[in-house]
Amino acid sequence: MASSGDQLALNFLMIILDKKFWKFHALYWLGVAVALFIYGLSYGHWQVALVRNIYSPIVGFSCSYFIGIFYQNKLSASGGLRLLTILALSVLGAIVSAMILNPITYGLLGYDIQNMSPGNLTQDGLYFVLFYLIWSLLFLQRGGQTLLGNEPAPQSRIETINVSKGAKKLKLQPSDICFIQASGDYVEFFTEVEAYLKQGTIGFYEEELAAESFHRIHRSIIINADKIISISGPSKAQYFIKLEGGHEVRSSRNYQDQVAGLIPTAN
Repeated sequence: MASSGDQLALNFLMIILDKKFWKFHALYWLGVAVALFIYGLSYGHWQVALVRNIYSPIVGFSCSYFIGIFYQNKLSASGGLRLLTILALSVLGAIVSAMILNPITYGLLGYDIQNMSPGNLTQDGLYFVLFYLIWSLLFLQRGGQTLLGNEPAPQSRIETINVSKGAKKLKLQPSDICFIQASGDYVEFFTEVEAYLKQGTIGFYEEELAAESFHRIHRSIIINADKIISISGPSKAQYFIKLEGGHEVRSSRNYQDQVAGLIPTAN
């Protein structure tokens, strides 16, 4: 079991390694930069527009990254409490952003910053709240969540799998499977105590089993996330995953992002 400190470190690592996150993160704040530049021109000072175009996205980029870390590590509430938490973080991010940016803006406009009231220094923060709320919604959607809680997990299209071992035939429940491994024209199902061979392709079972629990971590291996005990690594972009039943499997480089997304499951 990972400690809270270890989990926080793993969440940092997970986002750092997530290339899709950085693409989404950069494109979002680039869009904000354009919007704020256009808005800044309404002041009639191109310097103001330029400052907000440069500094606002940098501040938002940094604040929202740490908000994302909090979401990964702490956001277990659902319903109204979850929405309140997200709103509170968005407001906090907006206040921080305004307190950094408004003194710079007022200075460019020729105001005496020392005589500015707290209200003046935090004004125009409402649109920052909106920026952080939209970012939060998009970030949570990437992880299969919503503002109110997790989306319903996709249901498996396979309720049982007919397997045999010698003369013995039985129906295998997907929840009993620790991992599935391709073996030529067959796939092998590993439970905590047995292994069963069945003709088929690993691609078929990747599509048919519930995406919430079963994840491809190698071109020839699918694991059941509910059976994860721990994940270690990465080492050369590969992770080592311990599963119930004493099994240990290794991911491939091509699936490092998928495995990084499973790290919270290893709690």
